[in-house]
Amino acid sequence: MNLLTRRWSTAILAGLFAAGMIGAAHASTTTFAGQDDGAPTTGPFTNSDAAQTSFLAAASVFGPTHTITYESLATGYYSPIAAAPGVSITLTGPNFGSGFSGISNTTFGNLYGFNTTSAGSQWLGFAGGSATFNFATPTYSFGTFLTGLQTTFSGTNALQVTFNDGTSQLFTPAINADGGAAYFGFTDTSPFSSLTLTNLTTDAWGIDDTTYNGRSTSVPEPGSLGLLGIGALLIGAFVALRRRFA
Repeated sequence: MNLLTRRWSTAILAGLFAAGMIGAAHASTTTFAGQDDGAPTTGPFTNSDAAQTSFLAAASVFGPTHTITYESLATGYYSPIAAAPGVSITLTGPNFGSGFSGISNTTFGNLYGFNTTSAGSQWLGFAGGSATFNFATPTYSFGTFLTGLQTTFSGTNALQVTFNDGTSQLFTPAINADGGAAYFGFTDTSPFSSLTLTNLTTDAWGIDDTTYNGRSTSVPEPGSLGLLGIGALLIGAFVALRRRFA
């Protein structure tokens, strides 16, 4: 390969990388967290809302974001839950009934799970066990409100967030001392297709307004088609140059 061909090859690879068609060699995660210890179920959730705002801004860089409010889902404990197009949730652990487990519109106060959606009423709880989110289209982000967590019952590392983006990843979000609300989210430069939240105790708590990021599972977006077109043109130019200078 002569000098001109090598230069074109380098330029093409740089273009593909900039277009997002070649990923980074190592995943990089950025977390966002805020806590409103002891906050009432009606808020305000000043720190949690601020963390959510920062998370949403960062996640939008990777593409459209989608938020599951749990409002349109049937109440009760069942699994899997068809939470959104291309997203299902598998629950494990015991069923303690409404206000504790599954999709619920019942709350017993800020020491238990409760709704955080404006003008909403429903949320997801799993007192013990886990909730695994499965994404038909890989996501680059995940964020959610955490409600009712208490160190009295949970300890400080009783909530685990695990996933695999090419390597096994583990987060242990901070837990409030006296219930209330918190927000935890992260972005990842490498996509992942499954994520599990595990409650290592029987603390009654919940999640709400869960946001993820990803492409449509049906028709490719215009931006995606554009990237594919650019990639095809660059690759075509590279092949033509190799033939010319072979």
